[in-house]
Amino acid sequence: MTRSSTLNVRFPGELSDLKRRGDNVLSQAGISTTQAIRGLYQHLDETQQVPTWLLKNDNTGQRRRELMRQLVGIAPLEVEETLDDLKCERLSRITL
Repeated sequence: MTRSSTLNVRFPGELSDLKRRGDNVLSQAGISTTQAIRGLYQHLDETQQVPTWLLKNDNTGQRRRELMRQLVGIAPLEVEETLDDLKCERLSRITL
């Protein structure tokens, strides 16, 4: 027996026109809403990252994490320092 999940998305009144326009774009491309959502979730699973276009511009916590990822490996660890120690130290300084 296959397992199935359902996703319900609410579009408040002011966004109902946005849904209609988005559905039109998908329809013109021959893509169903379900296919688009599955594609997004597959992308999230494969990359383990949220696409930058989906992030808000004012999300400083996410931006800090991205900057920290860029720093990984540019300096050697001290002999007594482990990668886990370094990650814990860096993460403790990040405020979300």
